[in-house]
Amino acid sequence: MNLSSRLAVTASSLSSDPRLVPTLARQLNLPGLLFDAYTRDFSIPDLSQTGRREFQQVLRNQDRRIVGLRVDLGQYGLSAKADIDQQLSRLERAMDSAAGLMSPLLCVDLGPLPTPPKVRVVNPKVTPDMAGLILLPTAFDTTEAPPEEPQSPADAAFITHLDPVMYELGQRADRYGVMLAFRSELASFAAVERTVQAAACPWFGFDLDPVALMRDGAELDATFARVGPLIRHVRARDAVLGTGHRTQPAVIGKGGVDWTHFLTNLHAADYHGWMTIDPVELSDRMAATAAGAGYLVKISAN
Repeated sequence: MNLSSRLAVTASSLSSDPRLVPTLARQLNLPGLLFDAYTRDFSIPDLSQTGRREFQQVLRNQDRRIVGLRVDLGQYGLSAKADIDQQLSRLERAMDSAAGLMSPLLCVDLGPLPTPPKVRVVNPKVTPDMAGLILLPTAFDTTEAPPEEPQSPADAAFITHLDPVMYELGQRADRYGVMLAFRSELASFAAVERTVQAAACPWFGFDLDPVALMRDGAELDATFARVGPLIRHVRARDAVLGTGHRTQPAVIGKGGVDWTHFLTNLHAADYHGWMTIDPVELSDRMAATAAGAGYLVKISAN
């Protein structure tokens, strides 16, 4: 699996000036760019039709492509503390822009999410008569699903609030024909997975982040078995895992992510989308991007 034609970089990692970004991406030999829909200096949804054409022309001049757009919903996300109408409006305007730019992908950081119920691990009871014996199942053996721990009242209320909002968001995604790929810096991957699976919307999927999986202690093969067909975008970054599941950002290939294992799972999941390097947490972003891209291309070619 050769990634060279499917590697991208976050535009904000290269420059705050969108006119410079395509040239810098070309210097790094990265064909794709993932732009923030909204920044302090540049708002793509506020561009006029003429502005959009000029924006696309700048990219064409350097033979670069827009992978999609991304939006961070902030510390309140879609919770009851947020202005839901305003958040949905921001997302809808971003979807309209993504569709208009012929890059119908919107990566969304959902912010805080309800914690899903945990499944209790039930160990089988071993009697003295059973000890030391090899037991074979009989026709009378039954297997029950492990019970779930009770949902906290706060999380149950959050789910009751959130799920209808996600349904409404799915209706709008269908209207624009834009795929939404979700992640969260303020919640576990399990919480993102519950939210996406509960919505059951064909326009929803995952913005898969290997650092988030490592931080959560997720088992890679099992995770891909569950969500592989719903991966819509991959956020490429690395980190060193410390105590308390804290992570320290690292250049791709210098952290704790097992990239060979990760790429093998992507291949098995038949993923053919973009992988976007996001070195925003590193000091020398250009150097980190170049090193990370070189590492990924090298191991993917083996």
